[in-house]
Amino acid sequence: MDVHTRRLWHFATLADELHFTRAAAVLHISQQGLSRSIAELEEQVGVPLLIRTTRSVALTEAGELFLRGVRTALAALEEGAAAARATCPDLEVSLRVGFSVSSLLEVDAPMLRAFRARYPSVTLELETFQWSDPSCGLRSNETDIAFIRMPIECPDLRVEPMFVEPRAIGVDQHHPLAAAPSVTLSDLVDERILAPRTDDRAWSRFWTLRDTKLDEDLLPRIGPVVGSMEGELEKVGAGEAITITAISMSRFAPRPSIVYRPITDVPGSELVLAWRGPATPLIEAFRATAVEVRDREKALVSRIASATGRPHEF
Repeated sequence: MDVHTRRLWHFATLADELHFTRAAAVLHISQQGLSRSIAELEEQVGVPLLIRTTRSVALTEAGELFLRGVRTALAALEEGAAAARATCPDLEVSLRVGFSVSSLLEVDAPMLRAFRARYPSVTLELETFQWSDPSCGLRSNETDIAFIRMPIECPDLRVEPMFVEPRAIGVDQHHPLAAAPSVTLSDLVDERILAPRTDDRAWSRFWTLRDTKLDEDLLPRIGPVVGSMEGELEKVGAGEAITITAISMSRFAPRPSIVYRPITDVPGSELVLAWRGPATPLIEAFRATAVEVRDREKALVSRIASATGRPHEF
């Protein structure tokens, strides 16, 4: 069977999205072109790979089995190409690294410096993403690896934990909770909190405290929806609502009008280095460098993670 790898990429992307329009957008081709490519692939394989209805797309049993082989084959091709490029140290290659607006913390800079020093022929393409894409480009394949905050909804995700820091509230300086050293969920019952503008339900639930086991009546009400850190700060500073964020925002987005206080009875925010599928040699090199710097900078990581007095160790 002589199958063009382009069709394998089309099939794998459609299996991730289970939606022809979204998959076509990720692949930057027309929906008709994607449909034709998948139909030709099914003809070459000899069995139906998808169940199509007017409302949904699903893999057949044969499609599930074929997908395993496709992912293995594509990963092997990528790994082989990377290994071949590695034999030519002067060859320019690039690694696309994603960040969220809230993940550019103190350990990122030394990790990037260490990688550049160790792999000078690799160009790091850094891309920052707003809340609409908490996967920081991984879901759309715009990035190869990314610093993200969990939890997110993203298929075939692999992660390397970096650290956990407390979740916190951000409130206007005149808000009654601004005088408290810390808060609990019970302090927030009557509050109105901002919600991130995103279609990632897991991420949205986490940052609106819907990941807790409390009844909806015991949780703060969800108020305005915002799509960026700038919008968040404007609404909090104006006293329209409070926000749920990471305690590091007190250092990276300080404003005289906003006060941050840790929430002591909810799990913290886990920042991880993430990628999709088997790691290529270049991704593995970046991961290993990040882990080495994380472990070397234990005092710095401990300061980030211990805003409530409880350091987190990996």
